[in-house]
Amino acid sequence: MSLYGEHWKIDGVIAGMVQREQANGCYRVIIEREYAELPQIESIHWQQPVIEHLQTEFPDETGLPEGYGFEVVRTTYDSGTRSYAVELRTAQQYLGNVSEYQSQVEKLTASLSAKEQEVTELNEAVKEKEAALAAQTEELEALREDGTAAAEEQLQAAYTEGVESNG
Repeated sequence: MSLYGEHWKIDGVIAGMVQREQANGCYRVIIEREYAELPQIESIHWQQPVIEHLQTEFPDETGLPEGYGFEVVRTTYDSGTRSYAVELRTAQQYLGNVSEYQSQVEKLTASLSAKEQEVTELNEAVKEKEAALAAQTEELEALREDGTAAAEEQLQAAYTEGVESNG
């Protein structure tokens, strides 16, 4: 006769209840001897267990968190309740199938590379335009100097002509 009932199935082994311990990430799974012997409990793949909730009338019942792997701290047997208590600590979180996210990351990485190439090309275009502007500025200064010199020559010539013609 079961004291705890059939609440969970962990890698095919029926468990009565899952208790969350006081320390964060620590759990205690109670497995009655009528449902499993020690070799079956030890064969559970705690690094990534398949967990199924059997009590659908209690959907909010606390169990082991999904997507986590566990490390067995110790397994004890209580002869009074004829049950094993497996104490667990979370070891690693599994993200499941991330291929969709990987393809999204690849697309974003490709987009980033294209934008970086575009920025490089724009920077080169800016440098070319700055060089052209600098050359035009030099040419303009040269023309100003030439224009000023020519205007001074014309003024000097007109002055000289005016002085010579007037006397």
